[in-house]
Amino acid sequence: MVDVVFSFEDGTVGDDHVYALSLAVRRALPWFDDEPEAGILPLSGLARGNDGMSFVGRRSRLALRLPIHRVASADSLAGARLDLDGAVLTVGASSVRPLFPARGVVYSHFVSVGADDEIVFLERCTSSLAERGLKPQLVTGKARELRTAEGMVRGFSLMLHGLGAADSLAVQEAGLGAHRALGCGLFIPHKSVVAVGE
Repeated sequence: MVDVVFSFEDGTVGDDHVYALSLAVRRALPWFDDEPEAGILPLSGLARGNDGMSFVGRRSRLALRLPIHRVASADSLAGARLDLDGAVLTVGASSVRPLFPARGVVYSHFVSVGADDEIVFLERCTSSLAERGLKPQLVTGKARELRTAEGMVRGFSLMLHGLGAADSLAVQEAGLGAHRALGCGLFIPHKSVVAVGE
């Protein structure tokens, strides 16, 4: 697995753009849903504006977490115009960013395992990780929710602490829980535990 990272031309997007972004990317890349571990990370580099809109600029990035054999196919997204509920974003050039082992901490802004209750959430996450032989310390952060055409998706931000280098890489590659195309269950290395409260 690697991250294929795209730039954008200047534009604007609604703060609640996640579902629309997922639909637009999957329309542009019809094979995306055939890759169960593929995911769309949250847009980075957005500048929050007024009236529920954010600005997309030179530092904004779209990152797709994909199997290596899909890297060339994903490059067809460069130059595409993605319609996010009327806000059109023009995708720029791509680059490939390998996944790196974390030094003890990986973080996901939104993990969904079908549980609204924090205790049940932790139990399910712990069980899923244990099935892979992983026993990190889990720290939940903010409750999250996302509206889709199929209903509400709920979960929490989550930090995994105490993983070795190989295990931290395995978590980034495999993710945790459901809804990868909505940015859920995708982990990135983080320097400290602070991110879990964000």
